[in-house]
Amino acid sequence: MTSAPPLSPLTTSEALPLDGHLVHLPPAPPAGLATATEVVRDHLTRLGARFGPDAGPWHGGGSPHTAHDRYGTTGPETVIGLGGPHHARGTDLTLRGWPTGDPTPFDETTAQAATGLMALHGRANGGPRPLGTDYLSTLAGTVATQALLAAALSGLRSTPVRSARVSVAEAALFSLGPYVAAATAGDQPEEVPTPPYRRAARPPFRSADGVRFEVEALEVQPWRDFWKAAGAPAKDIANSWRAFAARSSRAASPLITTLAQCAARHRYADLQLLAERTVMGICALRTLADRRADSDVRYDDDPWELRELPRDEGDGPTPRPYAASRPHTGFPQLPLGGLRIVESTRHVQGPLATSVLQALGAHVVRIEQPGGDPARGAAPSAGGVSARFTALNAGKEVREIDIRTAAGRRAVAETVAEADVFLHTWAPGEAARLRLDEADLARARPGLIYAWASAWDRAPDGPRPPGTDPMVQAWSGVADTVRTPDGNPAPSLVTLLDILGGHLAAESVLAALLARESGAARGRLRVDSSLLGASRVLLRPLLRGLDESPGTPPTAPGLVAPTADGLIAVGADAGTTPAELAAAPSATWLKRFHAAGVPAREVVTDIASLPQDPALSAYFTHDGCARPTPPWSFS
Repeated sequence: MTSAPPLSPLTTSEALPLDGHLVHLPPAPPAGLATATEVVRDHLTRLGARFGPDAGPWHGGGSPHTAHDRYGTTGPETVIGLGGPHHARGTDLTLRGWPTGDPTPFDETTAQAATGLMALHGRANGGPRPLGTDYLSTLAGTVATQALLAAALSGLRSTPVRSARVSVAEAALFSLGPYVAAATAGDQPEEVPTPPYRRAARPPFRSADGVRFEVEALEVQPWRDFWKAAGAPAKDIANSWRAFAARSSRAASPLITTLAQCAARHRYADLQLLAERTVMGICALRTLADRRADSDVRYDDDPWELRELPRDEGDGPTPRPYAASRPHTGFPQLPLGGLRIVESTRHVQGPLATSVLQALGAHVVRIEQPGGDPARGAAPSAGGVSARFTALNAGKEVREIDIRTAAGRRAVAETVAEADVFLHTWAPGEAARLRLDEADLARARPGLIYAWASAWDRAPDGPRPPGTDPMVQAWSGVADTVRTPDGNPAPSLVTLLDILGGHLAAESVLAALLARESGAARGRLRVDSSLLGASRVLLRPLLRGLDESPGTPPTAPGLVAPTADGLIAVGADAGTTPAELAAAPSATWLKRFHAAGVPAREVVTDIASLPQDPALSAYFTHDGCARPTPPWSFS
């Protein structure tokens, strides 16, 4: 059951949001920025933009030769251009690895080391460890796409954006904001268990017949019932629950080994029956080969669905033009200045999406249950409010509404009456049950863009496990690329897909706003995004070549090894052994590697130190905890 009837995708119609726009790409981007550049190219062309070496300049008065020179940059940066329709002046986006002013070589491994992702992922793996995928580069490509879509929208709203800047490092810091906020909370320090502890005690577990599987429980009762049926002692079940429930927020889950031992006594089929009986979520880890057979991968589905419903008589009058909400002139404005977003979301994916739109200038109204979102009280706190919650929701207007009541539904309608976008993360079917789907809200606000950020897309093929980040990683094949030190597949306890999924939700809303403003869509617009869609974006380079088996292996990560005085990450082609690195201090090696053009960086082992790093301190603000600044700049 879905929360809306089937709709006709806008992407199958003749009009697309970026029809007439030209994408100008470098002939050969720096190797460290190739993945991010490919994400930008893929997403912009899916939205209708054209690109190619013969696209020509778009600023006017130039020549193909000057355009080639402009985009043929070298070093750790590249320039991507998005030209307006009919060769109208467009926007230059400078995409860098490190922030402006840092010319040192860049790659994915060193970015993960320097921004704390390696440390976070390593909390459950015995120490800092790189992910087996180009995660930060993919994330930065999505952030860069957001910047270009926002700039195009701003231009249509008579506020041209000539240039924008994004760096992979700033995109990473912004996206890992909840973890940094928790690590720097002033009211109380975050207690994070660190190795050594028994890593085998954490999920995924292994059944008696060798199946590796994840489990999920959103409440304590299914957890208790499942493990009791599996034969675990009551004390161990109770003592493990708190660590399990907080595993994604802390990126650590030191459970008691008894649970893993009990799981290993049962065949997977029997564990499935226990899970069904106790309403416990369970999911066997799938490989990339398994994933490649799925229909959404075989047909290379878009990362989001942008759909249009024709307007009917019940939709009310034509919506007011954007001119009424355009920002005043005479002072600098962000691209979404004057726009209004209403959200009803929880956890990470939805709040991060609206925090992106807020950072781009929109005013966000957050609907919370009476008494406020329970996540406000989660430790650690800063200024009496959860630091993690603050990182995602600071500055949003809050309205407490009980959406389960008739009065609450009327209040929601009143709240969206002057809004441009409504975004929710409710379970499938919940919007229809509440009578708050896109048709219902269109009566209150004709022209409202209705957005749903889900776990499994609108129409999943068959039953799926609970839609949480670890379960989607397990099902989608992400866990097959993110492995433990002993080589076994295992979902990362960092909320990889929640973070990327939140950025994609924001990207889809920007595309819808652009479609409405450009006239590509004249009916009611709905956009759907999902964690599963985020997994497709992340794994797309590994899922290509569908007739090949077992597929392209993950890119070899660089070397992470101790030096005489610390820990260093070096690019894959360094030609240096761990034994050699141990013979000299990190500063010596960094100087040598950078002189040779080899990416190298000291590994951050404590993310609380990031705001004090002289190279990164400018990208944080401080208000009870450290919060990263937005990853874009516009001019």
